[in-house]
Amino acid sequence: MKKLILIQNDYPSTGKSTLAQCCARYLKEYGAAHQILRLLEDAGTDNTGRVFDGSTLTAETLLRRLDVSPITILEVATGMGEFFEKLYQDAQLETRLPLANVSLSVVLPVTCEHDSFDSVIQASEVYSDHAEYTIAHLITSSYEDDDKVWDTSYAARVMDMYDAVELYIPEIGMHLEIELRGRHASLEHALLDPQADEHFGKDFTKWMSRVMGQLDSARQYLFGDAFHPTTAPKPVKKTRAKARAV
Repeated sequence: MKKLILIQNDYPSTGKSTLAQCCARYLKEYGAAHQILRLLEDAGTDNTGRVFDGSTLTAETLLRRLDVSPITILEVATGMGEFFEKLYQDAQLETRLPLANVSLSVVLPVTCEHDSFDSVIQASEVYSDHAEYTIAHLITSSYEDDDKVWDTSYAARVMDMYDAVELYIPEIGMHLEIELRGRHASLEHALLDPQADEHFGKDFTKWMSRVMGQLDSARQYLFGDAFHPTTAPKPVKKTRAKARAV
């Protein structure tokens, strides 16, 4: 069965692009066939076929594109989550996706800000038990405080009902941040660089290893039977905060 991994949260700066690129990098490391798409309010003049325009996207267009690859990562830009949820409901995708042999995983990145939890509750109401859920925490230096804010929230209790899994995306650290600034590069650009280990040094390599460990812990849950590796990547280091069920 094919897999649609929907990454969304209408709260800004929750790490949607970073998470999407991390997932794509993980799949590439294993040689697992996949595609990464984005849904924007305005795709502009993009002609790559990897960007959906909110003004023209239809269920038929989406379903045709999902048929291209066993795993599709769809990053929904900030502000477009409500649009996609309406499309999902109006086009009855809860029925059409299974008929197209596609299962849905909804990945919701959150921060320590309570407002970033609103999209979690909204998503659970829209996708209900037609999806599997993953909460991805964008970790800051105040990790323990961040974790407590989530654990005591109503959104966490809702996710507990759906047996959601949690991932912890570690902070990049001061040295890597300085390196990125010195090269006038964003973390997203670094993740797209096939020679990032060489260009951004050991701090990037260490950070990436921790992220890969998180994704490896939740591999079956995220990618399911659509994950078909063709290569053996370097061993990943398991992180202190492993993926766990909510």
